[in-house]
Amino acid sequence: MTSRRKSFRWLIVVLVALALAAVVVSWNDFYLLRLKTYSIPSSNMRPTLEVGEVVLATKIFPSMGEHYEPVRGDVIVFTIAAKRANDFLKRVIGLPGERIRLQDGVVLINDVPVPRQALADYRYEDPDGSENSAPRFRETLPNGRSYEVLDLDPQGEMDTTREYVVPDGHLFVMGDNRDNSVDSRYTDYIGYVPLSGVSAVVETILLRKGESSSLWQPVQPEAN
Repeated sequence: MTSRRKSFRWLIVVLVALALAAVVVSWNDFYLLRLKTYSIPSSNMRPTLEVGEVVLATKIFPSMGEHYEPVRGDVIVFTIAAKRANDFLKRVIGLPGERIRLQDGVVLINDVPVPRQALADYRYEDPDGSENSAPRFRETLPNGRSYEVLDLDPQGEMDTTREYVVPDGHLFVMGDNRDNSVDSRYTDYIGYVPLSGVSAVVETILLRKGESSSLWQPVQPEAN
């Protein structure tokens, strides 16, 4: 009888522990694991991230003295002081002190073009269910990290820009869907992103949509 009581007590302890873990480790915020999920609301990061996909990001806690150490090519989550209700997801292109501009869709960092290789068109589904496609390229950054981008309009209004000089303590970010992304090119809206505003680094797509659907697909770009 005593053995059964001890087993029952241990069962209660395990159940309580699991219940507490379920409260702390929820679908939206895995704080003990330093992870958080984000749902993708728009196509500004297509083809890397599609609308409706859920990504897992590693949290950064500035209130605990943590700060983001910038790595070119990272997909980051950040806020803008005047728009704190929104989380933005963009790719780190320019680092503090660098000069960034675009010429005919090609990114130049300190006047050096970022290599861009043409790929097969990217096929996607519009909100109305119709099939569409867009020119797709692979960019390779100076640190060897590469990823895919779209250029919906070869003559897009922001395919050729002025030169941007990234201030100290800030980043220049862009969406991978270059003609459908409001990012650091738009200084009146996003502009340069302060390092203190970076709250997470996106690591994984929990469930990839489309024909290549898969679980736990890495987001961060390849390094050649």
